Amino acid sequence: MPPRYGPNKTRVLRCPTCTARFSERTGTSLFDARLPAQKVVAVLAHVAEGVGTRKTARLVGAYTNTVTWYIRRAGEHAHDLRDELVAFSPDAP
Repeated sequence: MPPRYGPNKTRVLRCPTCTARFSERTGTSLFDARLPAQKVVAVLAHVAEGVGTRKTARLVGAYTNTVTWYIRRAGEHAHDLRDELVAFSPDAP
């Protein structure tokens, strides 16, 4: 069983090639998240439905600054992912 760390008991994995250790959340918008994954997903789901930051904070039970932090984090991650996918997409004929 892989070792775990943090309040969310995130797994620490090891690369079989280079034997480096990394978090299972590395490269995701959940990396370095302090809230449980379910709460982060709820925050992002509310925002995706058009609910405001303050109302989302009340519904989920988090601070408005925390909600804003996760919105920015997810937006940056989506932007980076889009850039990567567009770079590898085939040219249109």
